[in-house]
Amino acid sequence: MAFHARNLEVADISEELWGEMTQASNDSLRSVLTDWNNEINPQTTTTVPGKEIRALTINVTQICNLKCTYCAAGGDGTYGAAQTKISVEKTLPQLKYFLEKVADSGTFRIGFIGGEPLLYPDGIRAIANYVKLMTAGRNIRAQFSIVTNGTLLTDENIALLEEIKCNISVSIDGEAKYNDAARPMKNGQGSTAVVVEGLKKLFARKENFGSITLHGVFTAENMHVAEAYEFYRQFPADAYEFTYSVSDLNQEASDTFTREMRLIAAMAYAEGGETALRKISFFNRIFSALDEQRRTENFCGAGKSFLVVDARNNLFTCPWDVGNDAMKVGQGTEVFEGALEEYSSPLIEQNNCQSCWARFLCGGGCMYVHKEATGSKHQKNGQFCERTRSLVGTAILYFKKSRQTDIQEDSDYGKH
Repeated sequence: MAFHARNLEVADISEELWGEMTQASNDSLRSVLTDWNNEINPQTTTTVPGKEIRALTINVTQICNLKCTYCAAGGDGTYGAAQTKISVEKTLPQLKYFLEKVADSGTFRIGFIGGEPLLYPDGIRAIANYVKLMTAGRNIRAQFSIVTNGTLLTDENIALLEEIKCNISVSIDGEAKYNDAARPMKNGQGSTAVVVEGLKKLFARKENFGSITLHGVFTAENMHVAEAYEFYRQFPADAYEFTYSVSDLNQEASDTFTREMRLIAAMAYAEGGETALRKISFFNRIFSALDEQRRTENFCGAGKSFLVVDARNNLFTCPWDVGNDAMKVGQGTEVFEGALEEYSSPLIEQNNCQSCWARFLCGGGCMYVHKEATGSKHQKNGQFCERTRSLVGTAILYFKKSRQTDIQEDSDYGKH
């Protein structure tokens, strides 16, 4: 098979053509491939973040009831500066400031994170109600999401999440023998049993939420990705998300994570074809981009369409920068002059990704991950690039397999 990096086209290559491609002197074939490479497909589009902030992630707390071994938020959810709860009185004017700058169309997204955000449900309710009030009658759809450790899924908190039709991501790294070791309570006891009980209540009312995702983080100490996938499948989640730790630079673990991700892709496809494979968030994202022929030039909208509000109402471009005063780009309703200027250019340009075949499906990679490895958010982390290219390649192979029956044969050298 072949892949057109710029047009996001997948081509099927006959065995005869593949054989000819091994002949370096085949001028006719080289000419055909050059012509294809130079083609511009007008149907291919590029996702360009708007120049207005359309998404805010809010640290409603900077405390947590767990002490995860790999926590990148200061080791205890505080980002090095504990804050029991955000000031709603300071946050509402901040929301007003950003919402008044938004054109009357599209979606405005609010994400609730911590620490553990469900330690302050009253703050979540007050913020959500205010956003709904501010967007009413403006043709703006307010969308809410939360990342929670799942230990506080009480009836009252579930009712709150129902009330705002929340998209819910529950962090759990697999079955108890792995999750309890990585995500213990602060008293040292395991958290898995409590999370599972909460999940059962959550899924019993599944139709009342936006979506439910199960999310695991994997480090050198826990590379049991396939076992986590098997564990997740007992729950009727909308999506499963598998993340390699943002601060783990272990090459062997990185390679193992890639192999495990390929394994769960094979498991999913064998069991349920494209539908099952696309429940894994990474593969769903690549399939969507290929189906829509939609190029991505930015791994995320940090500093472009997205900002973070910490529990002290400071502004950052990335959730992992919270607590680092040097990375602060604003305070309250003030965005520091020139602070967002460096984010104006596409990441694939700033990160020098122009020669990478996977650039329009990766978007330049995570700036925080790059900085953790190299000291600069625009100097690429080689391990991240290797993992991403490998998994993008896996996704393209399954995309081709899934779409094969829908593709009509092309007479040019067996290209489809």
